[in-house]
Amino acid sequence: MQYLRNQAKESIREYVTEHLPEQYEVCLTALDAIIKRAFDILETSDDNREKLQAMELFKDTHLVKLELLSNATTIDNALHYIRNKQHEQQQQKKLDLDSTGNDNNNDGQLSKTGRHSIF
Repeated sequence: MQYLRNQAKESIREYVTEHLPEQYEVCLTALDAIIKRAFDILETSDDNREKLQAMELFKDTHLVKLELLSNATTIDNALHYIRNKQHEQQQQKKLDLDSTGNDNNNDGQLSKTGRHSIF
């Protein structure tokens, strides 16, 4: 059971610290490309229906991008929290090693603050 918990923690850590920021950048790049293409169509098209559709796409894409950028603070806070927790665990492990001379891994155990470790 402990092994599965550790594997789940590692998978979540990897997703949040590596894959999520990468996908975030991919999304922003794709939205920028859509905005550019919609603007090009808007500027070059002679068909009013096509222009209206391009304007709608341009507007909607900007709104999606704004929402994504607004959530960037949440993502940054989550990453900061995870990195702080990892650093705290490394420091605690180092203290445990220094005080006992043994490699005590306290995953899933209560910490000195009385809280369960999540990573």
